[in-house]
Amino acid sequence: MGTSTAEEAREYFSLIAKHKKEFEYTGKSDDQALELAFANENKTYADKRKEWINAYEPGTFLDPKKSRVPYHEFINKELVLFSIEDCSRSIPSLVDGLKPSQRKILFSCIKRNLTKELRVAQLSGYVSEKAAYHHGEASLQSTIVGMAQNFVGSNNINLLHPQGQFGTRLEGGKDAASARYIHTFLSGLSRAVFSPADDNIFKIFK
Repeated sequence: MGTSTAEEAREYFSLIAKHKKEFEYTGKSDDQALELAFANENKTYADKRKEWINAYEPGTFLDPKKSRVPYHEFINKELVLFSIEDCSRSIPSLVDGLKPSQRKILFSCIKRNLTKELRVAQLSGYVSEKAAYHHGEASLQSTIVGMAQNFVGSNNINLLHPQGQFGTRLEGGKDAASARYIHTFLSGLSRAVFSPADDNIFKIFK
């Protein structure tokens, strides 16, 4: 991990023999689990994965004392957790139409009362600080740019205003200028959709 010091890295790996797990093949159940998790030939697997995710019971996890782990146990008790989290980050919520990263950006803009332009690079730093965003500023800046794009095919409503070159329809928005050169702020419609009357619902706004 990039956040670890050399001393911490030595500590992590000093007991690697004790903490290392070996995968164990146990037969057909492992084959089925591997196909379920990784095969993508047809829609059947996509439907089965939905059932797999929905069937997960919170609190289920691998026995940490085991030194050998069957593939099906790892997939059904550990890999499924990644799939659940991946879906939560990738699929917009029915409640507000936002993904968690977009919601954190909007929250930060409202908290800052961002009515005057701010450099996208600066806004990403503010969101990281105030909204506990831990996935890297490059990804965050890309999301901010996406929320401000207003060409056909980008957003029904751009919650942020694009001040500068935020990409074109021709390139699908990928030709946006660097985050240090472009600015944004809350668009006029954002506070109509997310009314200030609702702010006091959250303690953070008091």
